[in-house]
Amino acid sequence: MKRISLFIFDLDGTLIDSKRDIASSVHHTMKILGLPPIADEVIHSFVGNGVTPLIQQSVETTGAVNFQEALTIFQEHYQAHCIDTTRSFPGILEIIRHFEKTPKVVITNKSQGFSDTIIEGLGLTSSFIGVYGGDTKFPKKPDPTLVHHLLQSIGAAPESAVIIGDSRVDIETGKNAGIMTCGVTWGFRPKEELVESRPDYLIDRPENLTKIFR
Repeated sequence: MKRISLFIFDLDGTLIDSKRDIASSVHHTMKILGLPPIADEVIHSFVGNGVTPLIQQSVETTGAVNFQEALTIFQEHYQAHCIDTTRSFPGILEIIRHFEKTPKVVITNKSQGFSDTIIEGLGLTSSFIGVYGGDTKFPKKPDPTLVHHLLQSIGAAPESAVIIGDSRVDIETGKNAGIMTCGVTWGFRPKEELVESRPDYLIDRPENLTKIFR
C-alpha cells in the first residue's frame, strides 16, 4: 500500500453526482433561448472543462445565439439550483472519514462560486484544506501549476500525492505534475477514456482506495 501525503480529488463525477442539476440548467438555457433540446447524455459528455466550454458546446450548432446571453442564463439558473439533486456518490463520505487525517483538496474546472456553494451545501467544507475552481489565479487542469503549488505548500513529495478523477483531464493533470493518478469508473466519462489515459490505478468503487493507499 502507498502512503499518501496529499489526496487531490476532482469534483463532478468523482466526489459528487451533479449530472441532473447541470443538465436541468442547460435545458433551461436552451428553452429560454428557443433552441432545440439536447439529450442528457450529450450534456454530460461536455462536462469537465468548465462552464464556458459546456455552454459553447451546447449552443455551438445554432450560430445566431448570443453566447454571453446563454452563459448568463445558465449561470444564474445553476447558481440557484446546483444542489437541488446533487449529492456525493455512495461511499465517498466513508472514504473522506477513513482518510480524515490526510490532507485533501479539490481541484475542479468548475467555477469557484459553484464549487464553494456545492461543497458547503453538502457539508464537506471542513473535509478539505482547499477547494480550487477553474477560474482562480491558477491555470485550469490539465496544467500542473496548482498541483506543484500545493505540493510545495504542504511539503509533500510528488510520489506521495495522488489525483483521483473520472476523466482524461484529471489523469493528464497528474501525469503533467509527476504525481500518482487514479481513475474512477463511476463518473461521467466512459471507462474506455480512462483506460486509454493509462492511470496508475483504476477503481470501480470508492472503498477500493483503502486497499491501495494509507
